[in-house]
Amino acid sequence: MRRSISFFIAAAIVCEAGLVWAHSEEAAVCVKTYNLIKIDAELADWTTRIDPENWGALLKLKKGEVEDWMMMAPPSYVNKLTSRVEAGEVSTPKDFSMTFYCMWDEENFYFAAEVTDDAVVAQHEGDDIWQDDCIEVWFDGRYDAVTKTMFQDDEYQIGFSPRSKDRPKTIGWCWRNPNPQPVISNMKVASRLTETGYILEVAIPFSALRGITPEVCKVMGFNVSVVDKDQDQLWTHITWSGYLHSNPTQFGKLYFVDAPIEVNISDLKKLQK
Repeated sequence: MRRSISFFIAAAIVCEAGLVWAHSEEAAVCVKTYNLIKIDAELADWTTRIDPENWGALLKLKKGEVEDWMMMAPPSYVNKLTSRVEAGEVSTPKDFSMTFYCMWDEENFYFAAEVTDDAVVAQHEGDDIWQDDCIEVWFDGRYDAVTKTMFQDDEYQIGFSPRSKDRPKTIGWCWRNPNPQPVISNMKVASRLTETGYILEVAIPFSALRGITPEVCKVMGFNVSVVDKDQDQLWTHITWSGYLHSNPTQFGKLYFVDAPIEVNISDLKKLQK
């Protein structure tokens, strides 16, 4: 059976014990994975365990249609209806939007996103990738932001720009932090174009992130923003939490939780025999 999202809600409530509330009311869940995650933008290893009797799901996975089965990591949505459009105009979520997912293990923070974008534009490299189609994640590792600007050593702005017809490689970069090079040098990024936009997958070693130690019930400040740069217009920018993507006092919360045990119908039938 597919995992109920109520598990993750309950886990988040448990993690709130003793927490001093701040920042935004937005919240996302980062689920521990016990699978080996390969950074290839295919995402099959992000899916929940499929019952062998569910031939329809197995066929979808074989075709690479994995997004409907990514309940191992609950989805969060960034679009005109759920989030703030900071710049530009978006007619509908089908025009420009993003669904993102987070997971973790002892070594890495994992991030995956499915972006709807009718024209993927990516030409720049290095610290200029923000000028193209780009996703940015923002960390306040100790969840203690007291100002509207990022200057502490546990605060990060990390960006990813997908491959495109103009630049056949995915680029990752890090800004703001006093020591960004460990992140730039050690993170892994991959992307692939789809019929409706692109899929992007990232692994960032915790060893490269100061002030961020993974453990069950950890809560950190977190934000995500996504940029659409079409050739004939300036940027469209949507932010998941708050009114300004770079303001750590408006970040949402990211809860680190353990993975529940997955039980399939076929497992239960075996136990009944």
